[in-house]
Amino acid sequence: NMNAIASQHGMPVLATGHNLDDEASRLLGNVLHWQDDYLDKQSPVLPNSHPKLVRKVKPLYRLAEREIAAWAVLQKIDYIVDECPNSVGSKMFVYKDALNRLEDAAPGTKHQFYFQFLDRQKARAQVSPLEPNLRECASCGQPSTAEICSYCKLVGTLQREAEPALKVLQ
Repeated sequence: NMNAIASQHGMPVLATGHNLDDEASRLLGNVLHWQDDYLDKQSPVLPNSHPKLVRKVKPLYRLAEREIAAWAVLQKIDYIVDECPNSVGSKMFVYKDALNRLEDAAPGTKHQFYFQFLDRQKARAQVSPLEPNLRECASCGQPSTAEICSYCKLVGTLQREAEPALKVLQ
């Protein structure tokens, strides 16, 4: 898990490559399922609200995937076009597709959706500061809002899906 590695190496900040498309699709999924815990911690800057958490920043959150890809092409920088192999079957692709269709019909939709959320979140935090209810993951000990962190859940899912194939190979 990236947080654990950053923490082990004494890095005070972890910068991720999440962009506007990622953040808007994540927001759409969280709103559709009313996942308040996730909505509360969706921000381009996340403080280190636990001794084992490093501060997280998303410096590309204002830029669309297409803008980043175009810049990389102009700079002759190779980049990976494929989606993350760990995201196979993720609903995020459905949300990204829906937002892309909305964006085609009404340019600026992604930006407006995400940035209006951030404005409302900032105003709400001024009235009542958002304090995440963190505990340590029962599996790896990293901070999490759930009993088992999302990283350990993902690893568990991948292991369960691989078991039938491993049995065949034995």
